[in-house]
Amino acid sequence: MRVIITPGDDIMRRFGNQIGALGDTKAHMALARAVNRVTTTVHGRVIKAIRQQSDIPLAIVRASIGKRLVKPGGGGALEGEVWAKGKPLSLKVFKARQLNFGVKARWGGEWHRYQGAFMGPRPGVIAGRLNGHVFVRTSAKRLPIEQLFGPAVPEELVRNESARVFEETVFTMLPERVRHELERLLPS
Repeated sequence: MRVIITPGDDIMRRFGNQIGALGDTKAHMALARAVNRVTTTVHGRVIKAIRQQSDIPLAIVRASIGKRLVKPGGGGALEGEVWAKGKPLSLKVFKARQLNFGVKARWGGEWHRYQGAFMGPRPGVIAGRLNGHVFVRTSAKRLPIEQLFGPAVPEELVRNESARVFEETVFTMLPERVRHELERLLPS
């Protein structure tokens, strides 16, 4: 899952005269710097937003989210990218606890109940073979059992608070950074 940051037509129209005055190479360098700065800022803010909205541990979020910046002198596409990789996380990561009714785990800011799920033979005992993971039986028999999972980092990248933070940061910061970078390179 990925989100892409690129200067839109409105920015090109708004700063068209300044971009034309600089020439292709310098204009590309200025726009690349602006996109890179916004991409780096969005990267940090999205990590923080995902951590707050989903209760996924920060180390897992940081390991799962990356960014790709624009080469300032490269002449390529002006696209910064924030991407996420990963699978749904085991409920073990979300402070799962076995109780009499089943298992509860905290993610997304609230406790979720899993009726009939188990982590061991009885509450308070975690079976070594299950390694702290949460399972549920798929039939009335003892086996087979199926592992339960919580959210995944790529899903959280485009949901709720993280999506809002991304859009808000790009919408407010990109024009400001383009203006700043163009003014740095233009003669006074």
